[in-house]
Amino acid sequence: MKMLPLLPDSPVKVVRDAARAVKRTANLMIQRVTAETFNILLGLPGMVVTEYALERQGEQEVLHLFCHHEHEVAICPRCGQVSDAVHEQEERAIRHLDIWGKATYVHFPSRRFDCEHCKKPFTESLSWVESKRRESTGYELHVYNQCKHTDQAAVAEQEGLHPETVKGIFLRWAKRAEKQRQYTLVHCLGVDEISLRKGHQQFALVLSDLERHCVIAVLPERSQKAFEAWLAGLSEAERQSIRLVAMDMWGPYRGVVRSKLSHAEIVADRFHVTKQLNDALGKIRRRLQASDPTSYERLKGIRWILVRRRAELKSEEEAKLQAALDAFPELRTAYLLKERFVAIADKIQDRAQAERFLRAWVYEAQASGLVQLVKFTQTLQHWWEEFLNYFNEGFTSGVVEGLNNAIRGTIRRAYGYHVFEHFRLHVLVEHGNLSTPIPLI
Repeated sequence: MKMLPLLPDSPVKVVRDAARAVKRTANLMIQRVTAETFNILLGLPGMVVTEYALERQGEQEVLHLFCHHEHEVAICPRCGQVSDAVHEQEERAIRHLDIWGKATYVHFPSRRFDCEHCKKPFTESLSWVESKRRESTGYELHVYNQCKHTDQAAVAEQEGLHPETVKGIFLRWAKRAEKQRQYTLVHCLGVDEISLRKGHQQFALVLSDLERHCVIAVLPERSQKAFEAWLAGLSEAERQSIRLVAMDMWGPYRGVVRSKLSHAEIVADRFHVTKQLNDALGKIRRRLQASDPTSYERLKGIRWILVRRRAELKSEEEAKLQAALDAFPELRTAYLLKERFVAIADKIQDRAQAERFLRAWVYEAQASGLVQLVKFTQTLQHWWEEFLNYFNEGFTSGVVEGLNNAIRGTIRRAYGYHVFEHFRLHVLVEHGNLSTPIPLI
């Protein structure tokens, strides 16, 4: 019998407005309030709240909740036997999630039991707070999520914590999230570098999944050796799954892919290719601008107009561009060639057709006699096959460039990073599509 495919689950609509929430109460399983309700809502299983106190600390009000244990027994972590022999206990206070905007502390007796089976004492394990921690698991996850999109100093100020406490919480949960990550096979790999400190020649290598739009690895240097080591750490199945690698036009990366991923198709990123063409156009402009004071005034303020697409220019920009092109024939030739190159990359989707148009374009650029354009054609011919591969599927490193812009925002927000490992973890947490880490308990 032919089986019909199951329909996909309908997406859950998130209630973002109190007025809309009123209409959804009919679908809720409403329960009566009992003496245990407060304990359930607090998320403190095994505890019973018996007393509370409010304390004024400056302009903030602090809530203290005093609890006792619901059960008089505990389970030995070594043998799994139940014990009711309390060895010793001491008062303990844990920072918990804020209640009604008040910083909340939970007070309870921390107990140690004697195991009659193992004949050794053990500390009672609680599901809502990890061993030797001063914050509950729920509160630590709250701080961790805050740090994803806000600098840690601001989180520390907002939560009333020491900056080192916030940093320790974030790093511990970030490492856990990375360790628990379910690795997905990458089919289209993006390779690009990013500057860690402006003007210091410190770069990191960012590796991205172009299909899932996320960072998969951040390497401490943009060297051939670092890239080779990362590929060597992959399993054979992971290497074989990579069928396409998009990169800028840097020879060592291409050499690594050819040796380690010989089956993969290399794509010279069109945005980097176009950037080099724009750089050549900029050099021509600067040469003409430096020729005499009149040329300087005519070409002043036209730098960004030249590299933008003509269809995107405003009327006043178009007039300024046209005046410059009419006054400088060399610039006009270079600009029209640039526009034609962009049109080829934008509109043609067939590799064979693109190759015919590009060969004609290279001939015209070389015939122009402009040294800067001739040098660009030499670079393009050196990466000829890799750039033509772009026209097979249209894959670019645009995803990587977008991620790099977001990473730069992360660096600015943190005012830079002194420890690379902290930077790497923050990038993976914020841009690596990691799931919320699962507590160890």
